[in-house]
Amino acid sequence: MLFSTIEGLNQNSNNEEQSSPNIPEISPDLQTLIQRVVDDVVTHLGCVGAMVATLEPENTMPVRAYAIDIPAGLLKQLESKLGATVIGPRSVSYLDDKSFKDNLSVRAVKGVNDRPQIVVSDKLYDLFRPVVNKPLSDLAQKLSGIKQVIAVPFFLEDEVVGNLFAASRSIFSQRDIDFLTAFGRQAAIAIQSQRHLTETQALERVILALQAKITDETQILQTIVDAVVYKLGYVGATVATLESDNSLPIRSYAINISANLLKQLQSNFGPNFVDTETVAYLNDEKFKDNLCVRAVKGIDGHPSQFAVSDSLYDLFRPIVHKSLSDLIQKMTDIKQVIAVPFFLNDEVVGNLFVATRKMRFSEREKQLLVAFGQQAAVGIRNARLYHRAEEQRRIAQLFGKMAFSAAANVHALRNQIGSFRSFLSLVKLLPMLPEAQRKEVLESIPGIMGKLNESASILDSLHEPWRKEQDVPTDINNCIHLAIKKSFPTENLNLKLDDVETESKVTIHKSLAAEVPTINTSPDMLTEAFRILIKNSAEAIVEHGKGSDLWIQSRVNGAIAEISIRDNGQGIKAENLQKIFELGWSSKQGKGMGFGLFWTRDYVEGLKGTIEVESVWEQGTTFFIKLPVMKATA
Repeated sequence: MLFSTIEGLNQNSNNEEQSSPNIPEISPDLQTLIQRVVDDVVTHLGCVGAMVATLEPENTMPVRAYAIDIPAGLLKQLESKLGATVIGPRSVSYLDDKSFKDNLSVRAVKGVNDRPQIVVSDKLYDLFRPVVNKPLSDLAQKLSGIKQVIAVPFFLEDEVVGNLFAASRSIFSQRDIDFLTAFGRQAAIAIQSQRHLTETQALERVILALQAKITDETQILQTIVDAVVYKLGYVGATVATLESDNSLPIRSYAINISANLLKQLQSNFGPNFVDTETVAYLNDEKFKDNLCVRAVKGIDGHPSQFAVSDSLYDLFRPIVHKSLSDLIQKMTDIKQVIAVPFFLNDEVVGNLFVATRKMRFSEREKQLLVAFGQQAAVGIRNARLYHRAEEQRRIAQLFGKMAFSAAANVHALRNQIGSFRSFLSLVKLLPMLPEAQRKEVLESIPGIMGKLNESASILDSLHEPWRKEQDVPTDINNCIHLAIKKSFPTENLNLKLDDVETESKVTIHKSLAAEVPTINTSPDMLTEAFRILIKNSAEAIVEHGKGSDLWIQSRVNGAIAEISIRDNGQGIKAENLQKIFELGWSSKQGKGMGFGLFWTRDYVEGLKGTIEVESVWEQGTTFFIKLPVMKATA
């Protein structure tokens, strides 16, 4: 294909690193969607060919999909004239390589004053340079009859995510350019949705991993930096903690650079050029301009949400001389560094540092890194609380309260991920849908963008992910209704009815006492306890495949509120009945963390209540909860 690297003709052999660039994989669904875009460009605009390249964290632009409309005879003639296979491996452009500065793709993305712009050229060579030399490019252009090539960068909000290229045997009209811009936006939405999905899943995995590593502060911090570097694709990340003597020692780090470059850096600057022995000092005048210190001290004594610099020296000063810092920055192609302080109860406990090869951190990236930084803060607190606790009960109660908000956020993120997956599936089918349905899908784009913004808001809210929940007089029946809604988040249920039908064929039968005295607790936490039990029952019903009923009852017995949740689902085997409330035990064969019922029991018992279970295998399960109610005031 004319837009691939022509085998045996690569003129850029002086850069060893580029022979095997680190190109992230993309999902099969995203690959299919991008291929649909280039196919549509060739089919509907009559172009000779089209391709899509994505902008990756290391400032590379690999071609992900292409389409070509050249007769087989002409294609064979081209290959014969060029002496090479025209359909070859995907090509890659490099924004940071000077030999690519005149490449059409690079010119479009860099634009003018770092503002991307559409670039049109009459020369096919501008698209191929410097991979294919000019005589060969001119010959290919003459044989294929190409008149113009165009590069259309596509982006969402303030972030470029790729380039759409097309070649035509005629001059591109404004109408053609408008169509290409629309096709580019379609590709951008698909790519951005995939990346949001990756980011939210990475954050979800970190939150769950921190629960499993609560006892080891070092492992917690290493989990954070590993996720930032190896899941989100940054060059490097470190975490420093603020100690009682106002020092900021580096506690963990991760670097993702090639083995050859790492060896070269270690040779020039020593094996420990990034090391846990590195320390900054808040009260030392020599460190006043250090990025870490500036972020923590902030303005007028108020820490910044983050501090960004284009100079790696600002992160290293005064430990490493500026000339050496500049050399390291040049060798690693780092463009920006960011320091993100993280807090507990408005008190700074540390800093997350991240380096990127992209021209700058987008606003979305900054907020995502703030969320990751706060997970480091939460992890530190979890570990320290664990080691302070003297009894297992105290450990479980404290951990359960802290984990509640994180679990709720993970639940919300999973709902958003489901929406993104559904939308990607619809876009995948777009060319095969009738016109009316296609219009409906396109009109849903603002809604999807709204959900992306909601995901960003959820990430932003994680700056206090496990804040303390306040105890207030709480209505039990109201929490039951909220728990039902959260157990079936995508359904519009009529909870005014006593018998509620769900789309999953589960019928919920409610028998709630008219007047139940309140209990003193957090409404959100009581709702979550009921949601865990209702969700488990609904899943047991669906798994059983026979029963379809779930009964929820509330009543008052003196100073005790009694709630029962019963299903006719799969049931629990007798030998497992005593295990279901144990931390780490799950019947879901690797799909569950074994945390929900453990937390629920600890929470209920923390209210001076009780929770019991009865179950018969293949017949169903009943949970009985008893909670002391508040005394009525005169």
